[in-house]
Amino acid sequence: MIKNIAKVIGCLGLVGFIGGCSSQSVLPDKEDIKTSRSKPSDKCELIGKVAGNSLSTKATPEQVLEDMKQDAANKGANYVMVEQYSPTGTSVTGIAYKCP
Repeated sequence: MIKNIAKVIGCLGLVGFIGGCSSQSVLPDKEDIKTSRSKPSDKCELIGKVAGNSLSTKATPEQVLEDMKQDAANKGANYVMVEQYSPTGTSVTGIAYKCP
């Protein structure tokens, strides 16, 4: 009985240790992406073009902007200069930057 309890405690301790060693993502989260129509400071590093799209004709500008922010986060950016929305509002383009 005591050996079984010791095994369970040992396993729980190992799981806790491994879980405690997990690392945070090195990519920014889309919630951390700042968007603006203004060009960022010269200290920012250009990442490249990003886009947001929706297959739905009922998409809102906010939904496609969120998609573009996810694209920027996946590329390691934390700032997006919004260039233009499509006439239907189902897509948006921008330029991604990594700013200090």
